[in-house]
Amino acid sequence: MDYKNFAKIYDRFMSHCNYDEWTDYVKSKIIEYNPHGKNLLEVGCGTGEIILRLKNLFKCSGLDLSEDMLKIAHKKLKNMNIPLFLGDMREFDTGEKYDIVVALFDTVNHLTSLEDLEDFFDSISKNLNPNGILIFDVVDRKFMDEMFPNSIYYDNREDMTIIWELFREDDLDIIEATYFIKSKTGYFEKLEEVYEKRLFSEYEIRTKIEKNKLNLLCIDKSVKIAGERDFYIVKKM
Repeated sequence: MDYKNFAKIYDRFMSHCNYDEWTDYVKSKIIEYNPHGKNLLEVGCGTGEIILRLKNLFKCSGLDLSEDMLKIAHKKLKNMNIPLFLGDMREFDTGEKYDIVVALFDTVNHLTSLEDLEDFFDSISKNLNPNGILIFDVVDRKFMDEMFPNSIYYDNREDMTIIWELFREDDLDIIEATYFIKSKTGYFEKLEEVYEKRLFSEYEIRTKIEKNKLNLLCIDKSVKIAGERDFYIVKKM
């Protein structure tokens, strides 16, 4: 999944997102669990909005699987000396170790197997400094059912219409996305893409964390940031 079409409209799609709330949460957990942390990597950095808000507090880097997302992030972060890496969160090595890694907006749910989840935590362990922390969030079935009543997510705006259809196949949620995007000439362009998500249980996440010699510090069940979701704070000992 390279999110080529989603990248074209991602910032418009996320225009209602309160990035400041997400950033404030991350900062609060860093202060609580690793107040001296300096180097920060955002895994699944998208178009760079979180990094924009953290760049004055930390030495930031970003990693994403989508080249198209990173092209937009590069433009936003131009001349800011912020490294951006094209890479897979299941296996990456930027050549640097980090005090803090964050993976937000249910990025971890885009892993599609337990093997992927284990590989992710293995990469995190290899790329964190001792006492470094990982902050990530995941959503569950309740969240998906509320987002997709009757298996449909529909969002009609002045400049675009979004239709996501949800199908369940074995352990995966398959999202068939259709976008109708208004161009500068007033015509609507139709874009289509397919996404896959997996809803991991707390037991599955805990097991894979422990297997990779990481320490689960806490699970925050938040209802204030973008619906009900669980935030995990993990530390490398």
